[in-house]
Amino acid sequence: MMSETVALIIFLALIPLILILRKPLVAFVRGKKGELNVKLRLRMLSSEKYKIINNLFISNNGQTTQIDHVVVSEYGIFVIETKNYKGWIYGGANSDFWTQNIYGNKYQLYNPLRQNQGHIRALKQLLKDLPSNVFVSIVAFSRKATLKNQSLDNVVYLNQINRVIRSYSQKKITVEQAQHVYDTLMEANIESKDTRKQHVQNVRKQISMHDVSISNGRCPHCGGKLVLRVGKYGDFYGCSNYPHCKFTKQL
Repeated sequence: MMSETVALIIFLALIPLILILRKPLVAFVRGKKGELNVKLRLRMLSSEKYKIINNLFISNNGQTTQIDHVVVSEYGIFVIETKNYKGWIYGGANSDFWTQNIYGNKYQLYNPLRQNQGHIRALKQLLKDLPSNVFVSIVAFSRKATLKNQSLDNVVYLNQINRVIRSYSQKKITVEQAQHVYDTLMEANIESKDTRKQHVQNVRKQISMHDVSISNGRCPHCGGKLVLRVGKYGDFYGCSNYPHCKFTKQL
């Protein structure tokens, strides 16, 4: 009887921890599922034309960057960010966060376009001899989502990725340059599990600091006051220092 009571007390004590860990764990599993989906689709591309790197992890000036997929070819270096979300997805190119709407319940996700721009900046630091137009950003969502902002360039569904890649038919670099890019990235790829784990912890810390600023009514970019405004997709908070600072957060 005593052991059952102790077990019940331990279980009740663990409930808050379970609730805290549930959200990031579910997000992690969904993310991995989406990455695997894309990985399998990318295998359908011609191996003679395209070289594929999955889950690339690089470091520049002490900053680590994790990229879901990179496809290297004469036609461009395609940098792919995958999102395995469901519901309505909408947001602007300059917003810090986009909104996920599931039956009226709204959730925030970091703007994947900005996220991928950061990935491309990291690649440019590593591949300094290449022109900027070589890099092509692609953000792909699963079909469980309904994209409300398809006017944005290369924001597509997972099953459209290969079509987007093949639509680039003008050669931007030589075969030799493409091979050099692939070799450079493979050599720079960090395999250390400890380093990858630390990267995840750093990202979570940054998000936490970002959320604290917003909860205090301050812009996480410049420290300006957040002002309630009305937009195309509903009410949102914008920085009082606009247009110098274009931070927004959808309600």
